[in-house]
Amino acid sequence: MKYRALRNADFALSEIGLGCASYWGKKHFSESLAIDVVHQAVDSGINYFDSGHSYSGGHAEIRLGRALKNHDKFSLIISSKAGTKVGNFGRLYKDFSVAGLRATCELSLKQLKIEHLPMFFLHGPNPEDFNDDVFALLEQLKTEGKIGICGVNSFDDHIIDLTVESKQFQCVMLDYNLFVPHRRKTINYVKSKGLDVIAAGGLGGGYIQKGFKKITSFKQLWYWLRAMKNHRHKLYQAKAFDFLNRQQVGSAVQIALAYALNIEQVSTTLIGTTSAEHLKELIQATELTLSDQLLEQINQVATRT
Repeated sequence: MKYRALRNADFALSEIGLGCASYWGKKHFSESLAIDVVHQAVDSGINYFDSGHSYSGGHAEIRLGRALKNHDKFSLIISSKAGTKVGNFGRLYKDFSVAGLRATCELSLKQLKIEHLPMFFLHGPNPEDFNDDVFALLEQLKTEGKIGICGVNSFDDHIIDLTVESKQFQCVMLDYNLFVPHRRKTINYVKSKGLDVIAAGGLGGGYIQKGFKKITSFKQLWYWLRAMKNHRHKLYQAKAFDFLNRQQVGSAVQIALAYALNIEQVSTTLIGTTSAEHLKELIQATELTLSDQLLEQINQVATRT
């Protein structure tokens, strides 16, 4: 596993990070299988684990804390997020109040069974959440040793701009994969302003993988329904990338991940999986070299779709 240093921290991140969220953190998904994924990640050299207070109905952090209980957490970089909470009937709501952010941070530390979050993100803030009270709280949490560098997790261009302009944050977590090649400009801009960049969704949801729409289990049905609800346009876009399923260099998802990794300005690319074997397959993407011809073909299709 290769590692990439951050400009604003004294640690380096594995170029692939494990996103601990979504189906992986659901209560009805096998805890032992979920923990196997985490153990495989650590054994493979992954040192970065990202979660969020509201992920998987509020259960992801709790599961990650249990999964890492026998590991040396001082050698691992764990990040979480605040600002989104789980309400009645599992509905999400925003709370960027000072009291709410502090309570979320402290609960995250408790659930993850750690005393310090090296990276702490505001999760999808609105413009009004960039205020002096929030900034002061983040500085206070740093002084107390509860958090390290601060960032914003958003896929909204305006919010990313506000993050940079505020000069209060050290990193940005945004989306980057073959569905959103235009993000390269955003990444270059953020880096030019001195912030580190974390890329989320490196697999593009896995929609390009052959058989994604073939429903043979409840898990596959869950992923398909989520895609139909939140990313239906990407399901249509994925058809244009079907040629990746016919390449000799690797599987379609390996190529997609190799494409996402092929940008040095990103400190790490987050992926998610519910299978230790699948994680092994994805890690092999770090060794892939995509030809200029294949990269150009991907870029052409990505630009058109």
